[in-house]
Amino acid sequence: MSETLYTTILVPTDLSPPSMDAVRHAARLADRIGSRVILTYVMEDKLPAMILAHTTDTEEQLLDRHREHARKALVDVATDLLPGHEVDCIVRQGADHEEIVALAREIGADLIVMGMHGHGFLVHALAGSTTERVLHHAPCPVLVVGQH
Repeated sequence: MSETLYTTILVPTDLSPPSMDAVRHAARLADRIGSRVILTYVMEDKLPAMILAHTTDTEEQLLDRHREHARKALVDVATDLLPGHEVDCIVRQGADHEEIVALAREIGADLIVMGMHGHGFLVHALAGSTTERVLHHAPCPVLVVGQH
């Protein structure tokens, strides 16, 4: 009996269409080889001052609500796109690429499946993409799913 090459697949998502394509791709892969799937959403650890200026809630209250909304959204994605799979949903807070790489190490991910956003040249030239940064620092292979 052969051992599954990818037993744990990490799928970072920002809930955008390109990242949903990556979730679908990971689901097909998990179907074929019986992998466990970890969905993760990384949220910022600070809110823009403009948002804080227009609310009586504290930053922590707003972040807590965002965290809970993100967790529920991940559960909904798992229910809709990964029925019948063992799926963990994890919300992290911080710099997206750093949190994705750290989580991949923590869970012993064998593969990261993520979408590629079609940002313009200027954004890419100034900041690079999250996907590109993960590619450079990931402790395992990264499968990049292009936009369909």
